[in-house]
Amino acid sequence: MAEEKEEVFETQSADGAEVRETDIVFDCPHCSKTLVIDYRGAGLQINCSECGRDVLVPIPDGMELTDLDMDPGEILKQLFATRRNYQKAETSVQGLKARLVSLQETLAVMQQVIAEGLADE
Repeated sequence: MAEEKEEVFETQSADGAEVRETDIVFDCPHCSKTLVIDYRGAGLQINCSECGRDVLVPIPDGMELTDLDMDPGEILKQLFATRRNYQKAETSVQGLKARLVSLQETLAVMQQVIAEGLADE
């Protein structure tokens, strides 16, 4: 990986997120939103946070994809962290689904009360 960076970025992106010197900053080719991603995202295909379309993260000049190779222990740590985050997200989704059902039931009762009130008039 190149030791020197030609560009110096501001310390915050437009949405207030901190931008580190090692981050890749680029514009979505579809909607022109400025995107910021950790250097380990170089060469990956991601979804634009603005328009949702597929975007290929550029590989900075002087960087080789082999610069991103990790040892098996680090990959395993990331895998376990990803699984934990997935489990937390699944639990959160289940809670939100239950809350949605509760709100829908409450809404149905309220609609029935309003309909009965209008019928009595």
